[in-house]
Amino acid sequence: MDIYGKEEDRAKWAMHYAQVKANIEQPQRSHTVTVSGTTKQGKPYNYEYSYADLADVDKAVMEGIKKATDKDGNVVFSYFFDIVTGNTSVTVQTVLIDSSGFTVKTNKITFQNSKPQDAQATASLISYAKRYSLSGAFGIAADDDDDAQDQKTIYEPKVLTKKELEEYKVYYNGTMANLYDLYQEAKEGIKDAQDWFNESHTPQDAQAVHQIAQIFKKKHARTKESDNAKKAALDKIQQSKTKEPKKDPFADKKVASGGDTVVDGLF
Repeated sequence: MDIYGKEEDRAKWAMHYAQVKANIEQPQRSHTVTVSGTTKQGKPYNYEYSYADLADVDKAVMEGIKKATDKDGNVVFSYFFDIVTGNTSVTVQTVLIDSSGFTVKTNKITFQNSKPQDAQATASLISYAKRYSLSGAFGIAADDDDDAQDQKTIYEPKVLTKKELEEYKVYYNGTMANLYDLYQEAKEGIKDAQDWFNESHTPQDAQAVHQIAQIFKKKHARTKESDNAKKAALDKIQQSKTKEPKKDPFADKKVASGGDTVVDGLF
């Protein structure tokens, strides 16, 4: 989430946002679709669901916005979308702005675009992402629509191999980045990288993040175990240096000089 504007305008923005949200009536889920097919793992599925499309959600929000006015009857709140399309993904943020200019951008919603060369499919995916983002921004409970049928198959993320993890790339700051390197940057405290991991991700990206996190966790455990072993070895060496010299076990059995003339004569 990104915030822009003067701190003294934050309270006014929050009040206007609350007015809009309080006046929103949940849209009717007037559309119904039946989905069937087979997952990538070969499992058949069939289900039916109802949904409110982007137009329904937008209408509900705009009705709430119309009721949030100042003493002169002027609307004090609005929204628009920030959309980024890449070679393999679509990213949408809802930008919420009030009359003071104070602005809040919601967290990024990113979907993988499996058909970037298909303008119609990409437009449908953008529509789906906009609807998803707008619903989240104002707490609207609208079920999934059919604007992006490719996103509606039951998707079971793949468990990646070591080589696949090392080469796995994600959409980050307008370009494709190696996930393994991005995770390392986040561990080192780079804020942009940390912010990326706090965003919503596709099931496959989430699976890759989980696997890489486990690798780093095991690596940290091995490093810690190795450090502990080295420390124990050094402590043992240090202790051996500080111990008193071993006593002569025959010290009390030595013969005093002059005690026996036969023995004395040998030296």
